[in-house]
Amino acid sequence: MELKKHIVTNMKKGSLLALFFCIVGFSTPAYAQSVQQQIDSLSSGEVLELEPGQYSENLLIKKPIKIYGNKGVKFTGKLEIKADDVEVSGIQFLGEQGVVAKKVENIKITQSSFQTKRFPIYFDGVENSEIAEVDIIGKSGHYSEKSHGISLYNSKGIHVKNNSITQTQDGIYLENSRQVTIEKNTITYGRYGTHIMYGSDMKLFQNNYAHHITGVMSMMAKNVDIEKNTIKHQNALNSSGITLYQTSKVNIINNIIRENSIAVQLQQADTVDMSSNIFASNLLVLKNIQPKGVLVTNNQLYGNVLVASSGSEGITLIGNVYDDYEGDDFDEDGYGDSVYIATSTFGKWVLKNEYYQYFIGNTATGLLEKMDNKLSKPNYLIDEKPIVHRGQPWQLSFKGKHFSIGVALLIVLVFSWRKLK
Repeated sequence: MELKKHIVTNMKKGSLLALFFCIVGFSTPAYAQSVQQQIDSLSSGEVLELEPGQYSENLLIKKPIKIYGNKGVKFTGKLEIKADDVEVSGIQFLGEQGVVAKKVENIKITQSSFQTKRFPIYFDGVENSEIAEVDIIGKSGHYSEKSHGISLYNSKGIHVKNNSITQTQDGIYLENSRQVTIEKNTITYGRYGTHIMYGSDMKLFQNNYAHHITGVMSMMAKNVDIEKNTIKHQNALNSSGITLYQTSKVNIINNIIRENSIAVQLQQADTVDMSSNIFASNLLVLKNIQPKGVLVTNNQLYGNVLVASSGSEGITLIGNVYDDYEGDDFDEDGYGDSVYIATSTFGKWVLKNEYYQYFIGNTATGLLEKMDNKLSKPNYLIDEKPIVHRGQPWQLSFKGKHFSIGVALLIVLVFSWRKLK
């Protein structure tokens, strides 16, 4: 009997011990896998969803997967892509470098933000890919100390859309790339908003550029379409909205280009169609340095100090609207009966000393303009068929509610003045 009891007691102890280890085993958390281990464990086409938190690893993706970050996912490491068909979304990059992809295709970088020390997004040899809805904020300091926001080298078929980029060297830098569409981005406070080097077949559509040395810089490129963009406030000394250097086959259409030191600078540009744009409040609209085959037509120009800095060689100016044109249209064909002279002596003085612009409209400058109109120098740029005013957007309307509001304000001011007296 005593032996049986001993056995039962030992069995009970063994059962309790086993139960204890089971409880401890199940209640003690297992070591979590690193993000890289989770990536490596995925099969092609699978999705990795990351929980909020800060991750400090450098990651390498070598298979077609998707990484989605829930709100609050922060990376302080670099993410390198070496596989096709990879998608990265919803991640905040805060480290030394952001996303790097080389010689891959079908990459998507979306809904992420970058505050990295250098190269937020760097593509080299990437094809048929998309960068969309990302925010890039560069560091403070001089341009030479910053990197580009989005860098595209030797890439093809890239769509860059709906992004916000600020405080970088160049917002979007393209070198030896082609078939790139840059659409609906807001790019501010950099050296160049978009910088094209040696590329071809580029489309810049509905972007907002502001506060750069140059909004759009195209160098030694061809087949560039610049359409429906707003390019404003490149107004430092010698700043420009658009500069085309040895660039050919360019369409600049339906843009609003305003409040720049130079609206468009043409340096050995070839075959440029510049039409249906609004040029407003620029110091100089066209700076021409050996252009060839440039057609400027059907544009609206108002509030600019000077239209052109040089003569007519290589450029045709015809059929534009000018707010300071004083000619008549007696035959009512829509075109002025006299030519418009786009260059002026006073305008050239303003280019040499910007403070001269404060004398616009006084008697002396008016006399200079009248003298220019009497001269027919061969190097003057002339519009032979200026369009006579036809309801320009800068004209004020005194009809309807605007007139009523104006009268009401006048009555209030008069009444207040009498009360004060």
